[in-house]
Amino acid sequence: MTKLYLIRHGETLWNEERRMQGHMDSPLSALGEQQALWLSYALKDVPFEAMYASTSGRTLQTARIIKGNRDLAIQPSDEWREMNLGDWEGRISDEIERLDPDNFHAFWRNPEAYRPTRGETYSDLQKRVTPALEQLLAAHEGQTIALVSHTVTLKVIMAYFERRGLAELWNPPYFHPTCLSLVEIVNNEPHIRLHGDTSHFQDEAFGY
Repeated sequence: MTKLYLIRHGETLWNEERRMQGHMDSPLSALGEQQALWLSYALKDVPFEAMYASTSGRTLQTARIIKGNRDLAIQPSDEWREMNLGDWEGRISDEIERLDPDNFHAFWRNPEAYRPTRGETYSDLQKRVTPALEQLLAAHEGQTIALVSHTVTLKVIMAYFERRGLAELWNPPYFHPTCLSLVEIVNNEPHIRLHGDTSHFQDEAFGY
C-alpha cells in the first residue's frame, strides 16, 4: 500500500493580506509557523520514506518544520509549484475582482472558462501536475510519502484521485493552511482517508 500525505503550506504574510501568490512568494506568518508545528506534532510518528515540496519558500519552510528531526532530504521540484497567476500575483483579491471581474469569477466558479492574459490555465496546471504525480507514485510504490504544495495544485491532485472534473474543482472541502489530505493506494485504486483535514489545529483563539 502506498500512502500519500498531501499538505498545504502554512499561512503566509500575503495570505493575511489576501494577496494572490502563485509563483511569487511570501514567508509564513507567525500563525503559519504555528500551524506547521501543530501538524508536525500530529505526524511525528508517521514513518515518511520520502518528502517532496514545491520550490517556493513557503512550502519549503513548512516542509522543514514538518520534517522535524527525521533523517530525510526534502526534494524540491517546480512541478509542485502553485498555479502561475500571471498579472494577478502580488495583488489583493478585491482589486483583482474590481479590475478583472469576469475572469475572477471564472477562476473561482467556472475554472474551464478562466483565461489569463499571462500565466497558466487550469488545464495547463493539470498537464504539469498529473504526469509528475504519476511518476512520483511509480517511484515510491508501497512507501509513505509527504508532499507539501499549494491550494490549487493540491485541488488538482485530489480531483485526479476523485475523478472530479474541472467544473467541480472548487467543491468542498475548503483547503485551510496546513490542511492535510491522505490518499492510500491499494492495487492501483485510490482510497481517500483524509481530505482537507484540520483536526491538528490546537487553538480556537486563532479562529480555526
